[in-house]
Amino acid sequence: MIYFKIFYSTALLAILFYTTTILADDTLEASATFNITVVYPDVRKPYSTLFESIISGIKEQPKLNVQTQLMDNSMLETDILNSLRQESPDAVILLGGGRRALQEKINSLYKTTYGALFLSDHDINNGRYGISMTPDPTLLFSELKKIQPTVKEIHVVFDPKTNGWLVQRAIENTPNTGITVIPYEASSLQQAALIYKEIARNNDHINSALWLIHHDPTFDSKSLLPRILSDAWKYQQVVISTNPSHVRRGALLSLLPDSQQIGRDLATTTVRLLSGQKASPVTPMQSSLVVANLRTAKHLPNTIRLDQKTNFALTYPRASAND
Repeated sequence: MIYFKIFYSTALLAILFYTTTILADDTLEASATFNITVVYPDVRKPYSTLFESIISGIKEQPKLNVQTQLMDNSMLETDILNSLRQESPDAVILLGGGRRALQEKINSLYKTTYGALFLSDHDINNGRYGISMTPDPTLLFSELKKIQPTVKEIHVVFDPKTNGWLVQRAIENTPNTGITVIPYEASSLQQAALIYKEIARNNDHINSALWLIHHDPTFDSKSLLPRILSDAWKYQQVVISTNPSHVRRGALLSLLPDSQQIGRDLATTTVRLLSGQKASPVTPMQSSLVVANLRTAKHLPNTIRLDQKTNFALTYPRASAND
């Protein structure tokens, strides 16, 4: 009996010690902060405001102590690397796509998260993490359904080596939204042009839309976009785009970058990497900032709720001073 009491007491103490240790480790991890450096390019306004806003969003993360390093084109690579060595950050967030050779060296030396640039399957295959400037297709489709509720199919032409990850994400995330994504793989601009023409002429545009992925080798804004939008107007085809500037030229809608939110998401990804938690390699940007073309909307059948105009972040055509 005495032996049992001793054994029981010893076991209880061991359990209490183990539990206390685990809780202490969890508390320590929860309260841990990390030192990071944000490296970003030296550009003029208004472009610099994008980076400033992203950095502001990063600084909202309480688990990060944030330092910044401006990357001037005139600065020597060794000077930037020496500056980082002195700061000795736990991780680096790289903003913008310039000076790729330097970025590769930084990536080899530090845990790195990329932002304020377009990321592709190539980046995922090379183990990079970051937030792509491409809008999340789920959010883009959701905004489309608000003004074009009859849309059930969304056609997209893409290079699988560049935007396969994005199209796959769209396919996986739309089954419960009433939308089916219909993908068309293309390997050249010429092949893509033929597919776009076929989609415009042979589809039921009452229930379908065309999704343009701007940052893709099978797409060209100068030669191909005018033809796509001309056919879309002729056949009353709904066109949405990852590029907000296409809305000014006639696409129905897109999403503007929410730079503050991009910063928050970059910070969250970085904390996950440093904490040993699971993080998605590359994710599209999250935004609810809708840019819409009201002239196009009025031209298309089944467009509703144009009184939503005040809910759009930006509309085209722009109102004149006399309006």
